[in-house]
Parts: sequence; structure tokens; C-alpha cells
Amino acid sequence: MLASAPQTPASVSSSGFKGTGTFFSGTFLHRWSCFQDPAPSGRKKEPAPLHGFTLVELLVVIAIIGVLLGLLLPAVQAARESARRSQCTNNLKQLSIGLTSFESAHAKFPAGQRWSEPRSIPGSYAIAWSATLLPQIEQQSIADTIDASFPLTDPRNLPATSQIVSLYLCPSASLFESHRSEEGYLADLGGVPGEGMACLDYLGISGPDKDAKNPSSGEKYGRQRGILIGTKGFPASDRLTDPPPIRAKHVTDGMSNTTWLSECTGRGADVKQGKVDAIHGAWASGNNVTHIDKGVNAVKDPQAWYNERIRSDHPGGAQFAMCDGSVHFLSDATEEQVIRALCSRDGEEILPDLSF
Repeated sequence: MLASAPQTPASVSSSGFKGTGTFFSGTFLHRWSCFQDPAPSGRKKEPAPLHGFTLVELLVVIAIIGVLLGLLLPAVQAARESARRSQCTNNLKQLSIGLTSFESAHAKFPAGQRWSEPRSIPGSYAIAWSATLLPQIEQQSIADTIDASFPLTDPRNLPATSQIVSLYLCPSASLFESHRSEEGYLADLGGVPGEGMACLDYLGISGPDKDAKNPSSGEKYGRQRGILIGTKGFPASDRLTDPPPIRAKHVTDGMSNTTWLSECTGRGADVKQGKVDAIHGAWASGNNVTHIDKGVNAVKDPQAWYNERIRSDHPGGAQFAMCDGSVHFLSDATEEQVIRALCSRDGEEILPDLSF
């Protein structure tokens, strides 16, 4: 009897899979490949080659990554500073709008510094433009919280004066006077009133230094030749509460040629002989307005903070807000007489082309 030819799995039709190369027999799953010898008898399989980096290749990759990071990081930092400077510009524009709105509502610009009562009366206290301006920069709620029967440094006014006003802070500020926290509050004042008050980075300008000479006339400027002026230097100043009003019509040099705000970032307190003497850095302080006698970033820390001079953490210069609402960046190399000319409202100076 002839033996029947063995069937291949492809011809199996019983309870399995037909034509697929696999079949099910009992409980075992078979593959056709299992009948094939994976390697000739007596021959060892060679191990598969290993793939990876050599030490030299790894070092080259690390070096390339280092070079790329060295090129990328400055660009990232520059982009971030550009964004911070844009925000600073917007802050100064909003403050300029507020100052203009104040003049429209009160027929005069706010005083750079005024007094609650005549200065000769005990208990009188100074009030700066930055506290007067609150309603014009959408901070009416803070202004309503202030109890004017007490000095702004009084602890009873702390619920108001401890409020951070974002428009008053430059986002590029990175170095701070030792009595100012990174969060923007006065601290460690040694018992001087004002602990916990919120700070500001912008500086009101009362005019050029009184002893500086006007390059056009050759005469000294004198006191209070700017926009945000105080009472100091006027006749009977100790009996005044407000300086003479300054209006837009008094700015004969032109609103676009006159500045009223600049930067003094990071300031906290004025220190004399190792002790806190005044709290220049608080927005509720009556001291954050000054005359200009030096150039941009010309005074080093901490004297720039103590004397309230133009100081900025923007690389290479500082921002200036003009009375027409524009904001311009002046470099460290800008001549002092040019800056003083910008600070006067009616000096009739001839300004060079500053590429505004």
C-alpha cells in the first residue's frame, strides 16, 4: 500500500487556518519556519555587531552643543530684555497719559512735591506726584484708602501705601538698594517709619540743577525749571503748601522736547552715616522727585540711589518720558547739557538731533 504524501500546512483544512502558513493542531500553534534549520550544523552564530558612540564622537557632539548654546543664549537674553524694555516704555507712556489727564482735569500738572500743611507747621508731611496721580492711573481704590489726616508713612496708612502699583516698577530692575526687597517693599529701616511700603522705579524731574548754566543764555538755570516742581527755592517757601501751577502753555520749549520722568531703578532708602535718613524709594514718599545734574548712569551705586540720580538696569542707557507722551531711550554717552536742556520747560536751548 502506498503511503500518502505528507500534507503541508497550506493544505490543512481541519479546525485550523488554511493557506496562511500556520495551523492549529490540538493546543499548539505551529509555524512553517519551525521545520527549517536556522543555521548549518556545527556552525556558531556570529554575534550581532554593537552600535554606539566612541568617546571622541561624544566629545565632538558635546562641543557642538556648547557652541550652539553659546550662540543661542545671548539671543534669548536679548529678546527677553527687549520685551522688558517694551513693558517699561509702556509704563512710562501710561504715566505720561495720567499726567496729561491730571492737567486736563485740574488746569495744572501735579506738583512734584507738595505739603499737607505749610512746611513750618510741625507734623506737616510731603506728598509726591506719584501719590497725587493715583486716580489718573486707575488706582482710585488705593487713593480712597489713604487717610490724609495722618502722614503717608504712618502705619494706619500701610494698607494703602503697601500696595504694589505695577506701572511704578520697571521689569528690568535687577539690582536693589539694601533696604528694598526683590518683591518691591521697603525693609529693615531700623525704626524709621515706612517699613513695608511699596516702591517705585521712576523718578519725577523738577528741572536741571540750579547751578548748571544754560548753554543758550550762559546764565544759571535756577531752581524748579521743569514740570514736576516743588516749593523749595521760592519766596516764603516754608509757608507754602503747593508750588506755583505749571500748565502746558508754560512749556515753551515744546512738549516733545521736554521730559518729566526718567528712571532710578532699585532705589529704597537714603542712608547717611550708616543710618536710614529718608525713604526715597516708596511711591508714597514725598522725596521721589529730583533735579538733574549728572548724565545717564553717571553716578555709581549706592550713591545713585541715595541722591536720586538717573539710573537704569537697561543695558547702555535709560528711558525718558516726554511731555507729549513719547518715550525715548538715551544712551550713557548722551551729553549732560543735552539732558539738562530736556529737563527745562522754557530754557530755549538748541538741541542736537537725538534721532527721536
